[in-house]
Amino acid sequence: MKITKGCNALIVTLALFPAVLFGFDLPGYATFHGKVIDADTLKPIEGAVVWALWMKCRPGIGSGSCETGMVKEALTDADGEWQITGPKGNDDPGFIRSILGILVPWNESPEIGYYKPGYFPFLAKLGIGDFSAHAYVDKAKNIEGIILYRRDSMEEWKRYLELSKQDGSSTLISVKDPERKLRELDFDFKYPAEVKRIRDRITDTTTYKVIGLKQAVTPEEKRESRRSLPSIVTLQLRDLPLLKKALDERD
Repeated sequence: MKITKGCNALIVTLALFPAVLFGFDLPGYATFHGKVIDADTLKPIEGAVVWALWMKCRPGIGSGSCETGMVKEALTDADGEWQITGPKGNDDPGFIRSILGILVPWNESPEIGYYKPGYFPFLAKLGIGDFSAHAYVDKAKNIEGIILYRRDSMEEWKRYLELSKQDGSSTLISVKDPERKLRELDFDFKYPAEVKRIRDRITDTTTYKVIGLKQAVTPEEKRESRRSLPSIVTLQLRDLPLLKKALDERD
């Protein structure tokens, strides 16, 4: 049977159709993982709730439209470790998928949050000393280290924000084997005298990350910490039973 060029093109198109429609990250699932620790003692926090929330998006005029999609949650173990498997997501679906997304929406990369009774949710209160640190490796440029995001006061927060606006970069602390150091907590989570400013373009959300949560000490701080979760999360509590239970706890 003779196969025409048109048939060949059709076969290729059909073979690629799922990838064109959903994106070339099919099957598109990844494991997100990390560790949650106390920002002051640097000890692992057991029983912290970690949730991942995916936004489901469709193209539209301007920026398009998104709605809450899948949500998943997990508890940290005795070492503060957690992992969640779900869609890797894509924040830049590209031209073709942006058009065909009218038929099938795409998932953006997940928003990951952290909460433990007696602690402020991550980034809920600026300038209090909570932090994130993730491994960064660029083999092509022979660069590796830990990108630390920590602001211990509002003045420091404002200075960092202004600097980020100027150069669009993050602060890198050069270390060898950064993921091992983070896993083993072989790091003080402070800025040394020598740092680099680097554009964190190749790091994705699956990179191993350590989150330091700041304790809520006074009764008022503890009440404030429970009220500090973003509304997009609290509206999904029926799908987040671990988080709902944690919010119902009293310290």
